[in-house]
Amino acid sequence: MDYILWLGLAVLAVAVLIWILIRLHEKLPYEMNETILTERERSFYRILRPIADKLELQICPKVRVADIVSIKKGTRDWQKWFNKIRSKHVDFLLCDYDMNIVLIIELDDRSHETERAKKNDALKNAIFGNKLVRIRSLKDDVEGIITTALKKL
Repeated sequence: MDYILWLGLAVLAVAVLIWILIRLHEKLPYEMNETILTERERSFYRILRPIADKLELQICPKVRVADIVSIKKGTRDWQKWFNKIRSKHVDFLLCDYDMNIVLIIELDDRSHETERAKKNDALKNAIFGNKLVRIRSLKDDVEGIITTALKKL
């Protein structure tokens, strides 16, 4: 009788070991992107880089909203409020050399005309207020927009 129990345990152990080995060698369905920026974002970055250098600011692209704002302690329905921001990001942050947030930049294009995008934009506007600037065209006077926004802070 003990022989059957030990045999059953051995078979179970081998099955678990095989399952673990298969899982360890499973191919993941991911592949690295060449860049974190879209072509439009990269074009804007090239415009923004010399402006940021002139203002002695750092550029942080594609930052998750949940990494730059927090929900006040004691807030009821914390998870509900977190869910509203957890998957959202801003296009660019401008920070000082100590990585304090100075300005937030969003690139707006036709995709911002959908109802969902308008709702997301309204939420970001409400959260960030005058720290947020929106660039609608790469032909805009980006330096002038940023300088004006910084003066208002």
